[in-house]
Amino acid sequence: MPVVLMYTSLMDYWIILTLVLSLISPIFYTKSMLAGRAKPHKVTRLIVWLASVAGILGTIGSSNISGIIFAGIFFLRATYLLGMSLVYGVGGASKLDRSCLIFGLSALAAYFITGSGLLAVSLGIMADLLGYIPTFVKTYKKPDSEDPTFFTIESAASAFAILAIWELRVDILFPIYFLLSGLTVVVLIYRKSNPFHHAKK
Repeated sequence: MPVVLMYTSLMDYWIILTLVLSLISPIFYTKSMLAGRAKPHKVTRLIVWLASVAGILGTIGSSNISGIIFAGIFFLRATYLLGMSLVYGVGGASKLDRSCLIFGLSALAAYFITGSGLLAVSLGIMADLLGYIPTFVKTYKKPDSEDPTFFTIESAASAFAILAIWELRVDILFPIYFLLSGLTVVVLIYRKSNPFHHAKK
């Protein structure tokens, strides 16, 4: 019994850290946007916001308080960052942007229709990934257009979410994906300072 209680307490600790970091990271992103450094991609933020709406709708009638809290915070963050991207962001007009938006919305619609399970999670991840492709491309071309602090904190929050779940089950796939996507942006931001990158030139 003490072992179970210890595990539960530790799990709550990771969840709290995830929530705290999720609330802190937009502060750094906002400062970077206001300073004219970070320029979030509008397509990415739109698809992430739509995913948050699906998450909110998915909690209707649920008795999972933690899930409702996570969905609520995710929606509020996504709404705020979408609004900021419309003012300080870039993109949305290129062929790549439009293609990612169309396919991302299709995957998101399929995710919402399927409801739950491995297929739904896979479609949700696919939708988010399609939404993030414009950000990956933008960051590759212009590393200074994104804020490393924001994505580092986001990656840390995802890592704590993984520790909170720490079981081989479907819902661990989302935080694993978020961790990998956040780290990918960080790597793209810092790739020019990588000695291997300079060696190729």
